[in-house]
Amino acid sequence: MDNHRKQSLLFWCMFLLTVFLYMVNFSVNDIWTENESFYADAVREMTESGNYIDIKFNGEPRFNKPPLTYWLIVLSSRIFGLNEFGIRLPFVILSFGTILLVWSMARMLYGEKTAMIAFAMQAVSIQYISLKAYASPETPLAFFFTLTLFFFLKARLSGKTVFYYLSAVALGLTVLTKGYPYIIVICGIIIFYLLMESDFKLKSFFVELKKVKPMQFVAIALLLGCTWIFVMIVKYGNAYLHVLNMETLHRAASPEEHYHIGDLFFYPYVILWGFYPYSLIFAFALYNHLFVKRTVKDITFAFSWFLVMLVIFTVAKGKIPTYFIQANPALVLIAASFAAGYKPEGKVPSFLWGTAFVVPVITGLALCIGVITVFQLPAIYFTIPLAALILLVSAMVPADSEYKRTVRQLSPFIATSTVLLVFSTGILPLLEKWRPVDAIGRVINQECKISKTIPLYLQGQRIHNLSFYAARKVIINVEPNDVFKMNRPYIALVDSETIPDSLKMFVCWKGYIYSKQSSESRFMIFLRSYLDAEKGDMSGFKNYSLIYRR
Repeated sequence: MDNHRKQSLLFWCMFLLTVFLYMVNFSVNDIWTENESFYADAVREMTESGNYIDIKFNGEPRFNKPPLTYWLIVLSSRIFGLNEFGIRLPFVILSFGTILLVWSMARMLYGEKTAMIAFAMQAVSIQYISLKAYASPETPLAFFFTLTLFFFLKARLSGKTVFYYLSAVALGLTVLTKGYPYIIVICGIIIFYLLMESDFKLKSFFVELKKVKPMQFVAIALLLGCTWIFVMIVKYGNAYLHVLNMETLHRAASPEEHYHIGDLFFYPYVILWGFYPYSLIFAFALYNHLFVKRTVKDITFAFSWFLVMLVIFTVAKGKIPTYFIQANPALVLIAASFAAGYKPEGKVPSFLWGTAFVVPVITGLALCIGVITVFQLPAIYFTIPLAALILLVSAMVPADSEYKRTVRQLSPFIATSTVLLVFSTGILPLLEKWRPVDAIGRVINQECKISKTIPLYLQGQRIHNLSFYAARKVIINVEPNDVFKMNRPYIALVDSETIPDSLKMFVCWKGYIYSKQSSESRFMIFLRSYLDAEKGDMSGFKNYSLIYRR
C-alpha cells in the first residue's frame, strides 16, 4: 500500500475514532454542572409552559444568556425526549461540527496533511473535549464563532460576497448564543487580520475592508443577534438591563476586581493545560514564528484570531478559562501548519521538538494505565494503551516514510485518545452510583405521583439539578422543623439525622448526595470523593432523606 493510501486510511481511522469518542456514553450521566442544570430546567419550564421567549430557572426569570442554546435543546428534546440524550445531543453535534470547520479551514489554507493534523489537535484538546456534551453555551458559541470566521475566510479566498453575508448571519447566531460583546471580538479579529494583510497601510486596508460590506455585515449581525435583547428590555425593563450589564460590562471592567501581574499570564497558563496534548507544540511553533523566522506572514489569519482574543480577554478584568475556548481553532491552525512542515536542524531544536511530542505520549499512556489501575477496571482495558503503544513504536522505527512521520505527528492524539476511551467507556458509568438525584425524581414523579404544584423543600444550599429531576420549584435553605410543622401536604429533602421518629414512616427515599462542593463541576474533587466513598469514606457526601407527607 502506497503512502497516500496509508495516510487516507489513517485519517478515516482517526475520524471514526473521534466520532466514537464524542458519541460514546455522552448521555450516561445525569445532568451534571450548574450550567447544565440551568439550561435543562429552563427548557423543562419552556416545554411545560409553551413559552419559548421567557427563560426561567426554578420558576424565576433567568436573563443571564441569550436564548439560542435553550432553543437548540428544545428542538432536540422535541424529537428525542426531555432526557439526557435529547438535551446533550445538539452539543455533541456542534462539537464535532467545529472540528470539521477547523479541518476545512486548515485544508483551504495549507492543504490535506495540515488539515489531518488540525483535525487531531482540535478533536482531543482537553479543555475543548471536556465540554463536548455538556448543555452550556460554550459549545454552541465555539461552533458559531468558528463558523463566522470560516465563512469570512471562504469569502476572502473565493472573492464571493455571499460568504461575507453568511459570515454576518453566523455572527448574529454567535451573539444570540452568548451576547453582543462578541461582535467586538470578531470584528476586532477581522479588522486586525485585514490590517496585517495590508501591511498596515491604511489605503490598502480600507480597500479590503470595503469588500466585507461592513455596514451590512454589522447590521445583519445586530438584527439577528440583538432582537431578543430589545424584546427583553421592552418586557422587563431595568430588571433585564441590570443582568445584561452584570453579564457584559461588569465582567469586562468590574471596579471590584483589581489587576495583578499574574493576570498577564492567566490565558497562557490556560493554553498550557487547555490545549494539551498539543500545547508544547503550539508554544514551539509560536516561538519559531516570532523569534526564529521573525514573521507571521503565513499564519496571519490564525495569528490575528489568537492575538486579538488574548489581548481582549487579558485586558478584561473577569477571567474564566472557558472564555478562551473560541481561540482553540487559532491555536490549532498555528500549531498544525508549523508541525506539518517543520524539520528541526541541530541537536537542541531536534531535542526540544521531539520532547514536545514524547512528553504527552508518555503522560497519556501512563495516565491511562494509572486510571485503569486506580479504578480497578477489568484487565481487558489494558489492551487499549497496549495497542496504542504498538502503533507508536512501529512509527518510531527509522524510515523515510511520510506515513510514519504523520503517525509521529499524531502521536499525542493517539496517546490521549487511550485515556479518553478508558474514561468514557469505563469510568463515566461508574460515577452514577453516587449521583442519585434522578432516582429522587423518579420517586417523586413516577412512584408517588406528587402534584407539580407542591414545591420541594431542601435543607441546605441548592442542589442545582434537583429542580430538573423533581420537575418542580425547589425552595432552598429551609429549616426542617419549620417544614415538619406544616399541615398541608409537603415534600422535603433533609438531612437524615434531623428527622424525628414520628416522621420516619413518611420517608420514601434515603441515600447519599455529594456535598463537598455546590456541584460536581470541580470534577477532580468529585473523583477523589467517589474513590473515597468506594472505600467507605463518605466525608464528601451527605445522607439525605426524602419525606412526603400527604
